[in-house]
Amino acid sequence: MSGEAAIVLSATGLRKHYRVGAFGDHRTLVAVDGVDLEVRAGETVALVGESGSGKSTVARCLVRLVEPTAGEVHVAGQPVRARPVSALTRVYRDVQMVFQDPNSSLDPRMTVRALLAEPLRLHLGTARRERQARVRELVEMVGLRAEHLDRYPHQLSGGQRQRVGIARALAVRPRVVILDEPTSSLDVSVRGQILDLLAQVQQQLRIGYLFITHDLAVVRRVAHRVLVMYLGGIVEQGPTGAVFARPVHPYTRALLSAAPVPEWGVRRDRFHLTGEIPSPVDLPDQCRLVGRCPLAVPACSHARPPLVPVGPGHAAACPVETNHATSPAGPGAAVTAPAPE
Repeated sequence: MSGEAAIVLSATGLRKHYRVGAFGDHRTLVAVDGVDLEVRAGETVALVGESGSGKSTVARCLVRLVEPTAGEVHVAGQPVRARPVSALTRVYRDVQMVFQDPNSSLDPRMTVRALLAEPLRLHLGTARRERQARVRELVEMVGLRAEHLDRYPHQLSGGQRQRVGIARALAVRPRVVILDEPTSSLDVSVRGQILDLLAQVQQQLRIGYLFITHDLAVVRRVAHRVLVMYLGGIVEQGPTGAVFARPVHPYTRALLSAAPVPEWGVRRDRFHLTGEIPSPVDLPDQCRLVGRCPLAVPACSHARPPLVPVGPGHAAACPVETNHATSPAGPGAAVTAPAPE
């Protein structure tokens, strides 16, 4: 991915905190805490982490489905944080979203034709004849047929509904699409078809993708860069190949060591964390993994560690492992085992 490509979506210091509790016992639930990210034209950036890490909240803050507590968001170079929601229609034409469950994002009372024509009418004011031509173009682009145009969502398969969701997101020619677990509810064969479709569309249109998922096999297949998220913050980021080959942060190592390795004869030594993810309410100012990490030292409890460069475009937030990241083997390096006879 060329570093010269235009940045189509960025966030700086993005935070989302909630007040919880009652009767004067108010506490702070930290959903997103100081996330920085950027997506360039033609690039796929994966945001990964366990359920509850804050991935979907980041997506909803970026498109103002929920109001961020703090931080700056830019879409195609335009700041959006300070603008009223009523003034964001033009800006957010450039960023669209595809949801995990197409059943909940498609109006069951509308045909495919109407679902695809609606954003053209609302966002672009396209004339009726142009809308119909664009709808036919979109259906062909996502691998559906003209016969699907007059069907309702319940008359389509899960994969077909997701194709409609993708076509609807592409209707207004956005610069970036946020994909929130877009294949997690699909069968394996259909999942591959949707991933191939997204790659083909990206190659044709140079769209940037922010791909939110917990599926590391999908990340390995589609992402140019990966951001690893834990308890509201980014703990490691970098080119997908570098992060998968030599993970630095203990949380990243634990995620990757638990995932199947697709190459024959290659294995990873298991790296275990102890206990459960702690509550995101009233988090202390320290490493969020300190109570679970077998490598923790007293310094981990003093302050929340920043991201530190450990390679080209690769950074991690671990005061212990970043000191060793440049060693020949490196933390978390894959081990090649002899193939069975």
